[in-house]
Amino acid sequence: MAVKKKIVMLGDSAVGKTSLIRRFVFDKFDDAYISTIGSKVTKKEMVIPKDGKETDLRLMIWDVLGREGYTATHSRTFAGVHGAILVCDMTRRETLKTLERYWIPLLFDVVEHVPLIFACNKNDLSADSAFEQDDLISIASRYNSGFKKELPANLTTCFSTSAKTGENVESAFESLGHMVLAKGIPDDPIKDLYESLVAMGKHRQTDTGTPVGALDAIIVDFCDDFKDDRVAMSLLRQEIVRAGIDIRSPSKEGLLKVAEYLAEAGAEFQDEKTVLANRDKWMNLARNVKDQSG
Repeated sequence: MAVKKKIVMLGDSAVGKTSLIRRFVFDKFDDAYISTIGSKVTKKEMVIPKDGKETDLRLMIWDVLGREGYTATHSRTFAGVHGAILVCDMTRRETLKTLERYWIPLLFDVVEHVPLIFACNKNDLSADSAFEQDDLISIASRYNSGFKKELPANLTTCFSTSAKTGENVESAFESLGHMVLAKGIPDDPIKDLYESLVAMGKHRQTDTGTPVGALDAIIVDFCDDFKDDRVAMSLLRQEIVRAGIDIRSPSKEGLLKVAEYLAEAGAEFQDEKTVLANRDKWMNLARNVKDQSG
């Protein structure tokens, strides 16, 4: 029986997280950019040699929306994560800075210290590089001190990758595979405090006065009615696309539409009173934001 571990791909929009997953799982590349809406899960089976034997590892790879501000959605996704791959785009220096400014602190707000792999992606565009690989190595050196011993000599915690050519993609995931099997990582590495914060709604720290914050609140509130976030996210993606929302910069008009459409979707499994209450709640969130789309 395979050991199952949940990992997340973190980093800003358009750094190549989805493309890295596609290259790793299907050995394919497509340079058409499509924003990840919510979170999407892909499964990959691996065999990891460890302690003189082979371990069957099943990675559940969560591709996370790469836009700051969806704090509640991100925090919800991070629950139970065993490790993460932090991705930056070597042609955009700001994507390097947000790893330590936003993604890593938010992850460690939810889970205990878990192993991290760092990927400097798009090395096929090295002529347009905005920073050096050593800059990412410097960040990576501040983490993983307790997990590096799990790695074979040919692997590290920091890689220069290309989803286009496939360079170092397999190695990055293999390294994380070794590290998530390390002794001392709990089966569910969620912080004890987190579940109580979720129960009290205190994990929702997003500013709902902004379009992104309002959509963040709507997404998490919709997911609360499901036992399986993957089912909820599938429905959300469908209705957000139907509403024509740009997830990176939602408009008030789009928020009003998605509130209506999600209420319609909820009618398939909820009583009328709950559907109407949710619709009113989401509509109010949409109406109370200042439209910043223009």
